[in-house]
Amino acid sequence: MAETSEEVAVLVQRVVKDITNAFRRNPHIKELILSGTLNPIKDLHLGKLALTKFPKSPETWIHRRWVLQQLLQETSLPSFVTKGNLGTIPAERTQRLIREEMEVCGEAAGRYPSNYNAWSHRIWVLQHLAKLDIKILLDELSSTKHWASMHVSDHSGFHYRQFLLKSLTSQTVKDSSVLEQNPLRSEPAQLLPQDEAAAASTEEPRINIPHLLEKEVEFTTDLIDSYPGHETLWCHRRHVFYLQHHLSGSFPHSMTTLSTADSLVGTSSDLHHIPTGPRTAQAMEVDGLSDSSKQGYSQETKRLKRTPAPHSVGLEMEHRFIDQVLSTCRNVEQARFANAYRKWLGTLGQ
Repeated sequence: MAETSEEVAVLVQRVVKDITNAFRRNPHIKELILSGTLNPIKDLHLGKLALTKFPKSPETWIHRRWVLQQLLQETSLPSFVTKGNLGTIPAERTQRLIREEMEVCGEAAGRYPSNYNAWSHRIWVLQHLAKLDIKILLDELSSTKHWASMHVSDHSGFHYRQFLLKSLTSQTVKDSSVLEQNPLRSEPAQLLPQDEAAAASTEEPRINIPHLLEKEVEFTTDLIDSYPGHETLWCHRRHVFYLQHHLSGSFPHSMTTLSTADSLVGTSSDLHHIPTGPRTAQAMEVDGLSDSSKQGYSQETKRLKRTPAPHSVGLEMEHRFIDQVLSTCRNVEQARFANAYRKWLGTLGQ
């Protein structure tokens, strides 16, 4: 029996290691869940425990996604449903699962630097559980801001913010393309006087995507000034500027707002398939779920080099920002990244 704190720590480590090995080597765990013998919620708790010691374990994350898929498919768990364990309303259960998964991903990302597997799982949750709901995307953008400011060298965390911004932008372009093809859809419906009050109370707020991107530029400006010499921040700024240009060049500014009522998309494969062209940056892929999962960063970098001609005002502001950085910085790496960013801006019109 363990008595000292050191003995307890060793015991916990051994138990967690055995749990992780079980996910990797024991195919009967899935059979137990499918038969209703093993409660999938308890299995998720077990995986959470394993991730406290091995936060990057790909086997644990892959198994976790499989369990979540089973929870979303109640018909595949007849015995479990019969026992009354899924008695809550599906929508409420899904919201709870989303919150719990975001918490697990956040803890794992904090335990292991640049935890690609944790951030990839977080993206998967948004795609398959949250269905890229705009309100949840905005909540994630807000909730991860502080984390990003405290981990300025963690590219995976900033890539997640890029995914959020690209998801919002792509849906905006898609929504505006539909309005251009069918102008009647943008006309407000005629409401009876007694319905106006009810409609006003349920009306969804509209999201100003250009303003959202501008706030992200300001965020990167503050971080670059406060933490000089971090390449991740300059890469993030490059992505945000790309999105700004793509948005301004795709359709008139009068059509750049998106209602949260239009936040759902059919499948994750529709993500970032913006009708205006193939130059959209690719989202972070999820390990074990995509044939091109190892090419996300390289393909995105190549696409950025093929960005169409930028808006002259935005380009002028970026050059002004670079001049300001170079005139005041004493960090060699900061100057190198600023000059590299200037060089990249010079290639956009080519």
